[in-house]
Amino acid sequence: MAMRFVIVDLETTGNGPKKGDRIIQLGMAVVEEGLIVERFASFFNPEQPIPPFVQQLTNIDEQTVEGAPLFADKASEITAMMEGAYFVAHNIDFDLPFLQAELERAGWPPFAGPAIDTVELARIVLPTVESYKLGDLAKRLGLRHDRPHQADSDAEVTAKLFVALLDRLRRLPLLTLKQLRRLARHLKSDIYSLLDAVIAEKQQEAPTDRTVAVYRGIALKKPAFKRDGAKLEPDDDGQRLPSASFAAFYEQAPPLPLPGYKRREGQWDMMQLVYEALSTSQHALIEAGTGLGKSLAYFIPAAFFACERQERVVISTYTLQLQEQLIRRDLPVLKQIVPFTLRVAVLKGKQNYLSLDKFASFLPEPSDTYDAVLLKCQLLVWLLETETGDLDELNVSSGARLLLSALAIGEEEDGGRHHFFAQAKQRAEQADMVITNHAFLLHDLTASTPLLPAFRHLIIDEAHRLEDVAARYFGDRIDYVSFRLLTAKMAQTFTKWMEAGQSEGKDILARCQQQLEKLQFEGDELFRLLRRYALARKPARAGRCRCRFSPADEGGRMWQAAIELCWRLRDLAAALLAEAKPLLPAAMTDDTTPSASLAADLATLNQQMDALVRLLTEAEPETVRWIEADEKGAANAVRLYSQPVDLADFFADRLFIKKRSVILTSATLAVRGRFAYMLSRFGLDDFYPLCRSFPAPFRYKEQVALFVPADMPLVSAVPLGAYAEAAAAAVLAIARHVGRRVLVLFPSYELLKMTAEALKTEEADEPFVLIAQGVQSGSPAKLLRTFLQFDHAVLFGTSSFWEGIDLPGSALDALIIARLPFAPPDDPVMEAKSERIRAGGGDPFYELSLPEAVLRFKQGFGRLIRTEHDKGVVFVLDRRLTAASYGADFLASLPPLSVYEGTLSELLSIADAWLS
Repeated sequence: MAMRFVIVDLETTGNGPKKGDRIIQLGMAVVEEGLIVERFASFFNPEQPIPPFVQQLTNIDEQTVEGAPLFADKASEITAMMEGAYFVAHNIDFDLPFLQAELERAGWPPFAGPAIDTVELARIVLPTVESYKLGDLAKRLGLRHDRPHQADSDAEVTAKLFVALLDRLRRLPLLTLKQLRRLARHLKSDIYSLLDAVIAEKQQEAPTDRTVAVYRGIALKKPAFKRDGAKLEPDDDGQRLPSASFAAFYEQAPPLPLPGYKRREGQWDMMQLVYEALSTSQHALIEAGTGLGKSLAYFIPAAFFACERQERVVISTYTLQLQEQLIRRDLPVLKQIVPFTLRVAVLKGKQNYLSLDKFASFLPEPSDTYDAVLLKCQLLVWLLETETGDLDELNVSSGARLLLSALAIGEEEDGGRHHFFAQAKQRAEQADMVITNHAFLLHDLTASTPLLPAFRHLIIDEAHRLEDVAARYFGDRIDYVSFRLLTAKMAQTFTKWMEAGQSEGKDILARCQQQLEKLQFEGDELFRLLRRYALARKPARAGRCRCRFSPADEGGRMWQAAIELCWRLRDLAAALLAEAKPLLPAAMTDDTTPSASLAADLATLNQQMDALVRLLTEAEPETVRWIEADEKGAANAVRLYSQPVDLADFFADRLFIKKRSVILTSATLAVRGRFAYMLSRFGLDDFYPLCRSFPAPFRYKEQVALFVPADMPLVSAVPLGAYAEAAAAAVLAIARHVGRRVLVLFPSYELLKMTAEALKTEEADEPFVLIAQGVQSGSPAKLLRTFLQFDHAVLFGTSSFWEGIDLPGSALDALIIARLPFAPPDDPVMEAKSERIRAGGGDPFYELSLPEAVLRFKQGFGRLIRTEHDKGVVFVLDRRLTAASYGADFLASLPPLSVYEGTLSELLSIADAWLS
């Protein structure tokens, strides 16, 4: 492939060339025939100050560029290197506009050649990697990257990345390359000419790839597609029955084959308790502190039990992250430990697996959007790698998520005829242990035809989230955005059919379009009316209104009008289904995508209408309903919810009575060392389960100190805005004095936003970067990655940041809890639960609000110390921790540690000395 590629990376004073930001460093590497043949690197004087956050990120300061040349001095050399070459960069939308602006400023013509973005190329060639950041890709591919955010080092590693991606492109089968070539014209990069060259090379080779099968014109990895139902796991090559019992293993207590593994007594004690619960058919609640090694502590005894007793054990987790950890990290270790062959399978809901038929029909469709084109490219490559068809393996853009969900097997579809789900189910039926998730477990407990294979022993990890998942599972939700997206998609389907010119169906399509337009119009009216009703009933708080309602108690003209609209919507949806019946797959001669897609969309619309009718008209005891609307949002931006108030009876009747042994484990189950709260939530009081707490194996007295500033105002004594200003001043002082990276946890977005706004007015010249959830765009994972880029940064987080994030070692030095995490007063579920407790003569604060807040507080505290080598400080800005009587419940739920109280300046001095 005789092509010349110039790989470019640059550092700048900011993000906007149009705003006058300038290049401060440029690195270039020329690649020919897969080798770097030429390099260029230079600092440039930008003739303007370099902002502190840029200096921190790049280690390039004013002194570095003081004697450097101007860009114009090197423009001729740079232009000469790029002549006749492809321009290649990692995120080309950033680098190329900057370079063009500098060339223009220097009086040179802009670069006019082809360009390739290695981010886009990596998304296609590596569709399953977690992150497409340059450093993460380099680590994944084993490329050395010495000085991130230095242009010469970044250009060098981008060049090596580009060569590696080209090599992977060359390995794709000819069929896939040709399909990518057809799509490539719609991509941002000029990849099509690369593909032309690769295809030309490939056509000269003799076809030798026997690992590929073809289904409906798509190349697949062979093991991923079998019609004969053959076993997909390798044949057992070991003893099915264990050659050693768990008792013998435990007595021998061998060191686990983990790098740097140290025996932890708590981990081995937990193993014994798990085995005891399984083998004596008892339920158990086990709290396992951070760092104990909880996953292996239940995985090992469950494996021995499953093979000794020939009894399948199911493990249910809340997060995909923990599922992946069990399979990728813990399972290989487990297989080294146990002296027998172990079969482990993963089974999720049908909607998690790709439908090959839907994709085969989607692929040739004209692609209207960039997201659709990129998704098709990613899926073509992924199907050559995946053995499961599990869509969670993919890393796709947020815009492609909706498209991807439409390509999954529908809940209403027969999973048996879909290859990937049928294979996953078959693997589960042959397995000793099955790993699933809480939502699928709940579906299985309530389904008339269970999809999980028969089991009597269950381990529930992240058990503190089970009730939340169940509440959402048994509840209803409908929102305007989902309704509008669904109906717009159906309108698009009808339009495509009309344009395709199928004359015999045009009358049907015209009637369907008319019905759909009526449905959209009435839907707009209903959601607009519900928003007005909610805002009239309950004023917005922090820009958001949450209004509880009960169909039996509502009245007035506005409510009656909403109910009439609800019935009209249901009738219109039924009429649309009747009109569209001749277009559905059962009435069609071939399984075309539009008909299959339309059937799925109509089924979803039916579900939405059923949910709407239940929410607005049906009286359900023990259920809380509410409307959410944003005060400044669109006139119809409304969400309706319902959830059961209490699930204790469900868990008792459908789970604990039915199973011989259920083990619930988590890092946060006990309040003040007692399990009474969780026992009542799960309906376990009458089952007398084994309850045990195993503390984390850390030396908390030496590793962490907790500080409570006495000069903070009491939350209850000042308006929230005043408290936010005081919190901002405290965060600023702590960030200046302690730690390079600081995480600040808030119980509500309202307080987070107020504090961020107050801090913004003071921190313009501060040497740290402020990253705030909901203020900056991006998922929690993206915000976390940004946080870790900077040596001195403050991250404001709420909700998901209280748990599930791992920041070991130098990743986090200080944790600030802005306020004790009591649920906000307008939380409709907590309101309903409180009313229920009060009606039974109980105290909602001590029976509900306080235990919930303590468990949340423990989760937040657990973000700081993640390994035995970590050291850090926790500041709790809420004085109620020491001033209120119930503050003792929070402190008693933490491990033994030093607690200091005093003015903030006094505490900062103590913290400085303690950390050093």
